Amino acid sequence: MTDPKSQPQILFVDDEPDFLRVVTETFTDLSEGRWQMHRAHSADAALEILKRQKIDLVVVDINMPLLDGVQLLRILNRRHPDLKKVTLTGFASEVKRNECLANGAELFIEKPRTAQGFKSIFLMLEELVTWTPKKGFQGMLRQVGLNDVIQMECLGRNSSILEIKNQRVHGRVFIENGDIIHATCGEEQGERAFQKLLSAAGGEFKLHPFEAPGVRTIEGSWEFLLMEAARVSDELASQAPAEAGPAEAEIPAAEPAAEELPDVVVAETLICSPKGEVFYAASCADTLARVALLQTISQQAALLAQSLPLGKFERLEILQPTNRVVAQISPDHLVFVRVASLIPPA
Repeated sequence: MTDPKSQPQILFVDDEPDFLRVVTETFTDLSEGRWQMHRAHSADAALEILKRQKIDLVVVDINMPLLDGVQLLRILNRRHPDLKKVTLTGFASEVKRNECLANGAELFIEKPRTAQGFKSIFLMLEELVTWTPKKGFQGMLRQVGLNDVIQMECLGRNSSILEIKNQRVHGRVFIENGDIIHATCGEEQGERAFQKLLSAAGGEFKLHPFEAPGVRTIEGSWEFLLMEAARVSDELASQAPAEAGPAEAEIPAAEPAAEELPDVVVAETLICSPKGEVFYAASCADTLARVALLQTISQQAALLAQSLPLGKFERLEILQPTNRVVAQISPDHLVFVRVASLIPPA
């Protein structure tokens, strides 16, 4: 039996009793009892619960009488600065989104209307509540990896500016409605700036309210951008001198390596659900075959996880002389990307 003290403690604050009952019961079922749920029908009731109970995550409705969600966020920031906070609303707007993020909310989410919507929000909240400290970056959210922050912003369909800096790099990543649209790093812009920022070995980041950058330099899907940045970072690490320290090994190598990146194009892209529903497809030679491949990889990964304690399966890479195929497996979507080199092999 699970020790209640070890369970994530989740507090939902909403003035609609029916929604509060449905959301807490649904998330109790989706978590298979791993979450300990708490309910509050008003801001003052939530503050009373926080006085007597340690809470890991509070999910706040914006539109409440007397004290609304934004005002409650401000109080929580002062009284409970380490508390993870999410806002949930049935009336989303860009103004409200920016206001909530500026007042300490990690996520701004629209209220779900379908069973799949509840499941998607559960997965986002579970990712947030299970974040653990990682060595390296310290940000406003906590010590987490940059990839984690970007994934959470994109999955939440958020609009924000992620500022990243250390002694050697300083730049920004612009995210609009869950899409990475622009990045700057010094004089660099676009994908190379994004790759350079994610190759940084340490530093700090901050999330700022979104402001349009005036130019869009990135068009690819965020899943592919993160995978490509991880590949570039791995190549930089492998090229670094073995005797160099961490800062010398990773940061100085980023600048010349970025100039030597081979000319490549995204030849195919496919995003679908685990059941095969196609969300996005571009230049696919055989869409049905790509979906079948992703489903097979997902099924085999699940079987492998049952037989061997290898941890979470995230992606498969297939390397060829002129092509690189990446298959990414997530609970709610599958991604197929084929990148082709414009430079023929010697």
